[in-house]
Amino acid sequence: MSRPTSTRTGFAVAPAPIWRVLWLWLPLLGVAVLLVATHLQEQRTPMDMAITVPFLLALGGVLSWAFFRRRIVLENGELVVTSTFYRRRTAVSSLQLDQARIVDLAEHAQFKPGMKINGFGMPGFQSGHYRLGKRKAFCLVTDASRVLYLPTRDDRVLLLSPEHPRALLDALNAQATR
Repeated sequence: MSRPTSTRTGFAVAPAPIWRVLWLWLPLLGVAVLLVATHLQEQRTPMDMAITVPFLLALGGVLSWAFFRRRIVLENGELVVTSTFYRRRTAVSSLQLDQARIVDLAEHAQFKPGMKINGFGMPGFQSGHYRLGKRKAFCLVTDASRVLYLPTRDDRVLLLSPEHPRALLDALNAQATR
């Protein structure tokens, strides 16, 4: 009896500019400066500094690690998207590929992620669960100029920023025809 072979194809995610990490570190740096300033005015104890500064560094490290955790993989008939603290597995058969589009969110505002439900976001970067009008959307948007819009049969949407969206869409169509 032969085992089915596992097929796994990874797709590069469009890079997000490294300066976006400043959106994480600048507020943490501001808190650290405020902490030091209040410590110098003797409103804080040395124990406050010993606890808070390592906590801020650890928090910044975890958030930075999450920011760079991005993967799009087509594996055994499933599209697996990993983004920051979130992962979404979607069967290729549940995608409505005839309605899939590659869009520029600046030109097509109706596809832009709306209210964040449970996500990780900063200007130009959305990850996790958002609203797209009345629909729910899972987002991994790092480059708003080339976003792959993938609706599903259960009235949800995937918004992804692969480096080469056409290659991912072609691979999904090839997988769907098998």
